[in-house]
Amino acid sequence: MRTTLKASLTLLLGAALFTSCESCETATITPITEEDKTWLAYIQPLPADAKPDTIRFVNEKNEDFKFIRTQLHSTQIPGDGYSYDDKCIEQINTQASAVIQDITRKMPGLATYILRKPNELQVKLLVENLGTYEIQEQNPTYPSITIDGVVYEDVFEQDVPGNDTDNKGKVKKIYFNKEHGFIRVEFYGGKLLQLKH
Repeated sequence: MRTTLKASLTLLLGAALFTSCESCETATITPITEEDKTWLAYIQPLPADAKPDTIRFVNEKNEDFKFIRTQLHSTQIPGDGYSYDDKCIEQINTQASAVIQDITRKMPGLATYILRKPNELQVKLLVENLGTYEIQEQNPTYPSITIDGVVYEDVFEQDVPGNDTDNKGKVKKIYFNKEHGFIRVEFYGGKLLQLKH
């Protein structure tokens, strides 16, 4: 409830700020659709006890790691060709993100990010401290793939470039799909996190 309220208040404030100039035309806001939201993967409402969602992974030693959804955020930003400094903004796009983090903070945080423009949806995956990687939502790497005995449909494989291969703590590759979110995270040196079912 608090997350929904926070997102609603942010949207209202953004709309008020962008449309408060009396000499400006009313801005056109491009909202996120219900279908767009499915790319966030971790958007289930908080349970009644207000404890965050838990996503369970296991490592290469079959040890459990708990990740929790720490943030679900939506905001409006100036559309293409506009900036926050413009006196009048005619087009407003909407972005949203869902962040999950290891409760021990030993593993990097992971996030999905979407940006809705009038004629385009951008979907990005984020690995904490390493970067953001855009995926082409209509073009998964694998139509179907079996990972640790589980068949997943429409899976995106993303290399995480720029890491030193000698650093065994750095993320090498991530696997993601719309239904389950992050399925597998591979690290240099053979370590991994695998979604637990």
